[in-house]
Amino acid sequence: MKYQLQPETAVLDSNGLTVSAGWAVIYNVDAKGEFLQATYQYLPVGVGLPANAYLDAPKNVQDNQAIIHNGQQWTYPKDLRGTIICSTKTGAETIMQEIGEIPDGYTTLKPSSEFDSWDGEKWILDAEKQHQHEVNQASAKKNQLIAEATTQISYLQDAIDTDIATDTEKELFTALKKYRALLNRIDVNQAPNINYPEKPHQL
Repeated sequence: MKYQLQPETAVLDSNGLTVSAGWAVIYNVDAKGEFLQATYQYLPVGVGLPANAYLDAPKNVQDNQAIIHNGQQWTYPKDLRGTIICSTKTGAETIMQEIGEIPDGYTTLKPSSEFDSWDGEKWILDAEKQHQHEVNQASAKKNQLIAEATTQISYLQDAIDTDIATDTEKELFTALKKYRALLNRIDVNQAPNINYPEKPHQL
């Protein structure tokens, strides 16, 4: 033929070696077998394909699929990388980093509150968990208020014991002791329905 209008196409034998030099479209993958890109490669006689490259073309896939070569053939597993998933134990969010299905113990459904529990299909409000949180908060507040009152009572007690307390301080001392007694009577298990006693004005 006088003119060669198309580039020569490489021909490979059954061992993967080039028997007729020319160009080939090759499909490159990374170390894990994921498709990277298609490129043209000139193959001299006697050489094979570069590492991590194949002659057979993969098919087009949806956005939620990956293209992977397992060494034998192309596969098309789920690809949810970048998807936010939640632990069904803690509700904590994480981002899918690997190709494949959502791992066991995770869901794409987000809990609506920190007190939700996973029932196997959906998140449901865990009333006991919520109540325990409210009890813990009430207990912390009760202890803080008692500690504040005790500090003031201790100071006033010193003033009274050394006969330097004013009448106002004596009244405040009595009011604070009553206030602390009322705090001690609080049942935190009634949270969140707790009425805290009013602090003496000078506390």
